[in-house]
Amino acid sequence: MPDRPRTRILMITADGADQDEVTAAVRGASQFSVKTVKPHHIPKHLTADHADLVIVDLQKLEAEEVQILTTIRAQAANVPLIVMSSELPPEAMRQLFKFNVQDWLNQPVTADQLLASVLASVRKSRVRKNRVHAVVSSVGGAGATTTAINMADLVATKLFRKKPDVALFDLDFSTGNCGYVLNMVNRFNLSSVIDTPQRIDSEFIRTIQQQHKRGFYLYSFKHPEMSTDLNGYELVLRLLDAVSLEHGQTFLDLPYYETEWKEDVLAAVNTCTLITELNLPALKHTIDMIDRIRGLRGEAFPMRIIVNKRVSSLFGQRISKRKLRELFKGVPFSFLPLESNLIGEAVDRGMLPSEISGRNPFIKSLVKYLKTIELTAETPV
Repeated sequence: MPDRPRTRILMITADGADQDEVTAAVRGASQFSVKTVKPHHIPKHLTADHADLVIVDLQKLEAEEVQILTTIRAQAANVPLIVMSSELPPEAMRQLFKFNVQDWLNQPVTADQLLASVLASVRKSRVRKNRVHAVVSSVGGAGATTTAINMADLVATKLFRKKPDVALFDLDFSTGNCGYVLNMVNRFNLSSVIDTPQRIDSEFIRTIQQQHKRGFYLYSFKHPEMSTDLNGYELVLRLLDAVSLEHGQTFLDLPYYETEWKEDVLAAVNTCTLITELNLPALKHTIDMIDRIRGLRGEAFPMRIIVNKRVSSLFGQRISKRKLRELFKGVPFSFLPLESNLIGEAVDRGMLPSEISGRNPFIKSLVKYLKTIELTAETPV
């Protein structure tokens, strides 16, 4: 199993509070890294960069306890906060929630209650922060799989100062081609869980994921029956939900053909990149996809187009940029050059193009493109 970062929890116990038996359930869980500190050590141990969640064990809410919460919010204003205390009067409850508490647990608290609260808080935090990017082929053979693979690689290795947690999820179950291209074929039989999709959770995800040597995680399976099985829809959506919660950046390789879950995916992702080619049939399919996605997400949704396999010419291209702007109805577009030899060699050797030549035009163009999409919730990288 790959070595995965654990959720960092800072547990603060006020004077008189004692929930060791209850908090032991969190301290003993493999997905958490727990540090317990006394209130006067908060400034030393608590920053937004060193804790993903804070749990405070209080007996009451008086001046001393208010100061603890004030110090926490001064040190880490947006870190999720869970408070355990005895029953509080209404005025104390109002004061408590001014500190933007994620959850309040009325003592006595059971281990199951605390664990459920922690898992829910972690999930909400990840939903806000984690980003999912759809890479959609407008037509067969446009190169969406190659593009999605290289987007995951470049985001994992080049675009962030702090190494991000990146995943590539191949949604073409008819071929599982991402695994074949990367020479990382996954033999796990998804049919073994297709009748019990409720089994899909973070622990299950960690057993089926593969990590590429470049750092990103791969989910790619060849199971054509997924498209027709009655439980395939629920299984795929549960997988998507679990994978997107597990990783900060998830790239989805969506096939051009219709699936039962395609529209649900397009309705939920943060960004969408349409991959097309410079010929009229491909462009017509792209226009249809633009209309479909705008119908789902509205005009403001961050959708972009990559015109793949572009061949440079002294006399200009067959379809001008001006005509493309007209056809694409205001959707921004970029070009990726045709690099048949480079891509062919990479595929044959089970390598990434950046491993063969880090400064080739294809990689340069794709890096430039990635800097234009919303890889974070705030601003483009």
